Amino acid sequence: MNSIDNDLIERLHAVAQGFEMPTSSPADDVRRGRQRVRWHRGLLAGAAAATVAVMVGITVAVSGQNPASPDSLGPIEEPGIVVGDVPVWYDAQGLHRGDVVEQTPVEIAQITTGGPNDGDIRGALALVRSGAVYLDPATGEVWFHPWGGNPRIVGHNTIGGPGGDPSGDTAAWFEGSELVVYDTAAGREISRTSQSHPVVNCDSMCAEHYPSGSNFLQVSAERVAWNAGPGTNAYIHDVRTRETSVDNGVIDVHDDASLLAGDSGTGGNQNLVLSVPGQAEARFPELEHRARFSPSGRYALAVAENHDAATIDIRTGELWRVPRKIDYPWIAGWSYGDIALVDTEDALLACNAARRSCELLSAERPFLMPTN
Repeated sequence: MNSIDNDLIERLHAVAQGFEMPTSSPADDVRRGRQRVRWHRGLLAGAAAATVAVMVGITVAVSGQNPASPDSLGPIEEPGIVVGDVPVWYDAQGLHRGDVVEQTPVEIAQITTGGPNDGDIRGALALVRSGAVYLDPATGEVWFHPWGGNPRIVGHNTIGGPGGDPSGDTAAWFEGSELVVYDTAAGREISRTSQSHPVVNCDSMCAEHYPSGSNFLQVSAERVAWNAGPGTNAYIHDVRTRETSVDNGVIDVHDDASLLAGDSGTGGNQNLVLSVPGQAEARFPELEHRARFSPSGRYALAVAENHDAATIDIRTGELWRVPRKIDYPWIAGWSYGDIALVDTEDALLACNAARRSCELLSAERPFLMPTN
């Protein structure tokens, strides 16, 4: 019932009871109607505020928390900077992303002293969209380092990893036999599952031409793939179903594409085979079975039999050899986009596979390349 109806009823009651009601102009009626609307709105606002106050009081009484306190709001994650296609590596100066150098709270490239592994480098570095994830080799803790933000510990007692998704927010590592899948943007674990063939980080080198780091092959929000060692079996974990399968003879995977070890037919080293759904299998007899997909999956970085480094265009199968004589390339490192990092033992190169060009980086040894 609106204010005009109320006024009419009042007038009718007054007439029925013999009272004389003063006449009013339409302007007065409008004014009184607006007053009533404001009065009703005031009542509603007061009731709503009282309801909120009661609900907040009940919440505090039940949970025992101050609703304005930080503990009741859940983890607050700092937004990280999303960088472009720039090379990322770590050395004595710090963590490099292009021309920017950020300091890490711990040393992530550790040189072993004494024993059969004297002089070997220990450590693991991987990338996610808004930062880096890395291992503290002294403690086994995993750190998430948001670009331009404050690094924090996200994992403990790590034996393998971390690996990361340079195009997304997912990271993964092994705490003993448990595979931990972690969302760096939300600051929470996605899953934790026991695996029969966990990753164990390798010192000095994981295999010929693979530097120290982790054996994660691909990390994404949908699946995590890894090698349990320098062999050629890929273990693929479906994050949603939490089921793990094994793909024999696989060197690297990216979504549905695979790099395989093929028989060269000459009795020498195995060569490289590219398998992509919808395409004929491509064999590269001039390439060794050492290769890694780029984060985009559009290219692969491989080693030629004469120890040149080369990239493969996955769509066309075309090879591009890095234009520099290399005695022994280390090729596991890909940075953001299609930037390949190649350690030539006397220099560190950042090669843009799409543009077919390389630049010399001012890296100081010992350094770590991302091994996603």
